[in-house]
Amino acid sequence: MTMTSRIALLIAAVLLPALLGSLWLQTLAARDALQSELATRNQDAATSLALALSQQRGDMAALQTVAAAQFDLGHYRRLALQGPQGEDLFNRELAARQPAVPGWFVNALPIAAPAGRAAVSDGWRELGTLVVESQPGWVHTALWGAALRTAGFLAVLAVLALGATAWLLRGWRRPLQATVLQARAIEQGRFDTAVEPSQPELRELTRSMNAMVRRLKEVFSAQADQVALLQRQAQTDAVTGLLQRRHFVSRLADRLADPAAPGSALLLVRVMRLDVVNERLGFEATDRLLAASAEVLLAYAHRVPGAAAGRLNGSDFGLLLPAAGVAQETAVSLAGALNASPLARAGSARYAVGGVDGLRGQASGAALAAADAALAEAEVTDAPVVEQADRRALDSAGARAWRSQIAEALEQGRTRLAEFPVIDASGQLIHLECPLRVQFGPPPTGFGSLEDAEAAYRPARDWLALAQRSRLMPRVDLAALDLVLDAITRDGVPRGVHVSQASLDEPGFIEIVAQRLAQSPAAARSLSIEWVESTQPAALHALREAATTWRALGVRLGVEHAGASPQALTQWHATRIDYVKIDARHLQGVASDDAVRGYAASLVALVHGLGLKALAEGITEEDDLAALWALGFDGATGTAVAGF
Repeated sequence: MTMTSRIALLIAAVLLPALLGSLWLQTLAARDALQSELATRNQDAATSLALALSQQRGDMAALQTVAAAQFDLGHYRRLALQGPQGEDLFNRELAARQPAVPGWFVNALPIAAPAGRAAVSDGWRELGTLVVESQPGWVHTALWGAALRTAGFLAVLAVLALGATAWLLRGWRRPLQATVLQARAIEQGRFDTAVEPSQPELRELTRSMNAMVRRLKEVFSAQADQVALLQRQAQTDAVTGLLQRRHFVSRLADRLADPAAPGSALLLVRVMRLDVVNERLGFEATDRLLAASAEVLLAYAHRVPGAAAGRLNGSDFGLLLPAAGVAQETAVSLAGALNASPLARAGSARYAVGGVDGLRGQASGAALAAADAALAEAEVTDAPVVEQADRRALDSAGARAWRSQIAEALEQGRTRLAEFPVIDASGQLIHLECPLRVQFGPPPTGFGSLEDAEAAYRPARDWLALAQRSRLMPRVDLAALDLVLDAITRDGVPRGVHVSQASLDEPGFIEIVAQRLAQSPAAARSLSIEWVESTQPAALHALREAATTWRALGVRLGVEHAGASPQALTQWHATRIDYVKIDARHLQGVASDDAVRGYAASLVALVHGLGLKALAEGITEEDDLAALWALGFDGATGTAVAGF
């Protein structure tokens, strides 16, 4: 039983006896008053009738006649004239009239008013004593009416008292419920503060809870900052602060593989004859020269969203630009800034800048090779050199034809799902990742093998960019959702599907997904929906709305490609997600690199501290996979899990 219920019962236990007691005492008081009134009536009637009988001068027949006439009026229960010796000279009685009240009320409150007595005389001669008892029924009738009125009044008071009590209890419960919700939010990894109530005792409780919530938030924020520091230590060069080669190449590969990304450019910078510069300046001064060179590159990386700078080896640096057409201008500006620096002039250091522009869809190795060739030419010509990449269309039919083919394939249902397992440390399946594949054109015939049939369905990297530009992503995501729900309904295996931010921003998309989930409630409980991490306020608002709606239908929610911003974890978990998928580029080399391992351990501790599951995506090395299990990761996907 809740505390509120107990308080309500206690108030009722006190209030009910008090009201009943008041009703009983009031009724007793009324009975005593009416009983006294009845006694007075008896005495008054006896006195007035004795006076009338005394005027009959002792004529017994006349006395009886007057007494009988008075008795016949019906107001008396007993009328008697007793002689001087107590004998009855006249005695008339009627049974007591039953009042129109319940019998239990008459029995519970009997009326015992004394009879009225008066002397009857003839002059100085005493004839006897007149005894008069009136009918008591009217007393019970009046008493019953008074009791009903009193009970009604007390009932109204009871209802008002109970209403006031309920209102007060509701006011007291509100801050208690807010505290309970606050505690549940902490359990779920959310840090919500409550408004302080007006009641002093509850105000202190709420104030203490708010202080604890703020403290926990500070702790997790500090932990996120520490994880971010470990991330920088694990992924950046100690001398220059630039990304290490492995992480820079990973960032380049992700950029080139993103079908939605526009063209990019890659510039390589080389400190020419670094060994000679080192002999001339010394080790410490050379490090300062390299750090100063890195600051020039970082100025570009920090000023342009999506840009990245890295140290590829001792004398080579890389700069990734997230736009095409600006590489030549940037290369000239970069070369001028580097060669004009005081440290470069002091050490007679020279820089060569080469690169490639218009990159899209190429492999990272091919892009680096093309940029390296341009860098070699720049060393010979002593001037920045930028080459143009081979930019081929997706198909000879052109982009417009591809857009129509995508829409036609979606309308005709020429889609299917790929399936990649996500497993836990014991090898048990968590769910299957299910990216969408699309078949363009009429279904081919005469496949020589199953591989040929599967090859007819194109992966997202071939068409996703055009689907996004054509605003087809809601249809693409709904097609994938329908296939996943059908597959779960068919075999019961849990699956996961990706939803794009463009779909979440589409009006009505969240409600459409909710309707389809509600139509397949069993499948919805085995479904995971993921989206790419985002810290934009509008995106977080859409994610929070979607999470609230879909979670109520049993769906698990997650953020993929995470790990770039540990501080954003406190924002993601506020959307009530269930798990976080850490991008592979943040975990590469975790088995052999102590810095990466330290970062991964801190990151998984932060994720677990927020009450979320930590999954690793795209793991290719079995040694890295074993190291991630040892660090406490809850699941992983990638080619390394196939042999687990």
